[in-house]
Amino acid sequence: MSLPFVLLLALVAPTAAQAAAPERPYIVVYDRTTPAAAKATTADIVADEDIDTTQRFGTAVQGFAAKLSSSEVAELRDDPRVAAVTRDIPMQATGLVPVAGADSVPTGIRRTGAAVNASVRETSSANVAVIDTGIELGHPDLNAVAGKDCTGSGTTNDGNGHGTHVAGTIGARNNGSGVVGVVPGTKLWAVRVLGSNGSGSMSSVICGIDWVTSTRKDTNTANDIAVANLSLGGGAAPNDDCGRTVGDAMHMAICNGVAAGVTFVVAAGNSDADLANAAPANYPEVLTVTSVADADGLPGGTGGRLACSGEADDNPASYSNYATRAADIAHVIAAPGSCINSTWIGRGYRAISGTSMASPHVAGLAALCIGDGATRGPCFGKTPAQVVGILRKAASDQSAAAPSSGFLGDPTRPLTGRTYGYLANTRFSAASTPAPAPATAPVNTAKPVISGAPSVGAALTATTGTWTGAAPITYGLEWQRCTTAAATSCSTIAGATTVSYTPVAADQGRLLRVRVTARNTRGTVVVVSDPTAAVAARVVPAGPPVLRSTPTISGTPRPGARLTANPGTWDGTTPMTFTYYWAICRPGSNVCSWAGATGATFQVPNVPAGTRFVFVMIAQNRYGAVMAQSMVSGLSGLSSETPRVVGLPPAATRS
Repeated sequence: MSLPFVLLLALVAPTAAQAAAPERPYIVVYDRTTPAAAKATTADIVADEDIDTTQRFGTAVQGFAAKLSSSEVAELRDDPRVAAVTRDIPMQATGLVPVAGADSVPTGIRRTGAAVNASVRETSSANVAVIDTGIELGHPDLNAVAGKDCTGSGTTNDGNGHGTHVAGTIGARNNGSGVVGVVPGTKLWAVRVLGSNGSGSMSSVICGIDWVTSTRKDTNTANDIAVANLSLGGGAAPNDDCGRTVGDAMHMAICNGVAAGVTFVVAAGNSDADLANAAPANYPEVLTVTSVADADGLPGGTGGRLACSGEADDNPASYSNYATRAADIAHVIAAPGSCINSTWIGRGYRAISGTSMASPHVAGLAALCIGDGATRGPCFGKTPAQVVGILRKAASDQSAAAPSSGFLGDPTRPLTGRTYGYLANTRFSAASTPAPAPATAPVNTAKPVISGAPSVGAALTATTGTWTGAAPITYGLEWQRCTTAAATSCSTIAGATTVSYTPVAADQGRLLRVRVTARNTRGTVVVVSDPTAAVAARVVPAGPPVLRSTPTISGTPRPGARLTANPGTWDGTTPMTFTYYWAICRPGSNVCSWAGATGATFQVPNVPAGTRFVFVMIAQNRYGAVMAQSMVSGLSGLSSETPRVVGLPPAATRS
């Protein structure tokens, strides 16, 4: 524990880097806890570290978002309650191309089969969330209600237009004016995670997913969100195991939302690139939608070129991302996304383009598959994975029944190196439900791996490995210290149960490995990683002393007893010397006076009951001197309070 700021300044002037240590946005996720425990943990950590959170999560994931310094990040990563600390990356609505025009039944609604000639579908019984820039709640063509604001604006109303446009494609009313959606009049929940400029952060998106998931777990069944549309994304590499191995908090949140029963429909992105590097489009648990240019709402490719973009009818949109990896091909589907006319802010309408416009067509189809008016659809009561399977099977069934119904670039007429999926359609039926995969115990296909050079004080990171088996699979991880490569020589390191571990002095010369336990309803399987090389000694850079652990006092503080100074742990260039100045804290006072004693031990004088003791120490090497203060010792034990020490000799304030 350091002395008051003014005294420290007299010893070591902070460097420019220390004085202006930048804070950056991070997401902190806890390690396997309950929502109630998560809230308590957040309160504890916030108090301990003096952190101001920007978001707090307690359903889809447990944790918080905040701006943190590098030292706070390091401390949180060492906290056994914390599973991951990752950067909070920017997220934005997928790009828009404004155009002119209007249509009471937009081409995309006709092309997906949601409207035929003058007939449209009925309102779905499913609740649909639009996780976006919000929705204009007063738009007369929308049945929109306030859900959750995660931007700090204080409203779920749309200040951009993007979310309102998405909402209209899903559920614009069949009211004789404006446009109609896939499921006209369906209740749409506004979840605002992006600002009026169409951008936001991953933590805001997680906040929205967290709220949507909470509707499935509260006592109000009327607000249960069944389908959520995310026409947004950011750059992120693909990962397995629901993001646990790399600490992807948004992936964890999506997986927990899916487990709660939410079907997530996501835009593929508008970079004309492989969607493998776009999140959440690259998450295998979502239904990812690519975009098709459709000029007339009809198959056959006879609609010419779209007036807004010049793209050819029944071709993949020029901007649309696509799949190349088998893992991504398994969850993509296509829908019209160019020159889509829909609702806009100001009670208006506008035609724009993007995979953001393709995605809500499929979100509407998912809601339609759950309920068409008073009729339950084939997706009713199904898991999100089954809903995704039904929608993709319906698309491939339509292509098989009418080969000309597709587009150039679908699996019947593929483009080299690019997969856009089959065109979404309403051909779903109970027969389209894919057969469930046989339930099996976890099977390890790639064992855990430890990354990093093993040395005392240098953090290592481990994966949980790659697994197959009946979902959901949960994982437990333990770090072990070994004397040889033989498993019988290993012992578990207490408290080391997260993917990160920093070797301590006791590990020097030993080997380290991780032991992973995978569990599902069918069984439990344990695997271990290969051991690391022997842990090397700490590499200490040349420089002044650096305090690593707080000095303490041992001994019983009674008159006549002898107390001993424990200097704590220091890094820095050796040799290093320590000087101690003992102080006495009178009962009830937070000001302690120097007792005139120096040295590593101190004999307690005859003092009143309730007196406490503390020492100030100086650690010095050839690069400089640093002062630190011990924990306070009293009959009730050690305390981490920071009393003010007065009366120190001049030597204690010189470097």
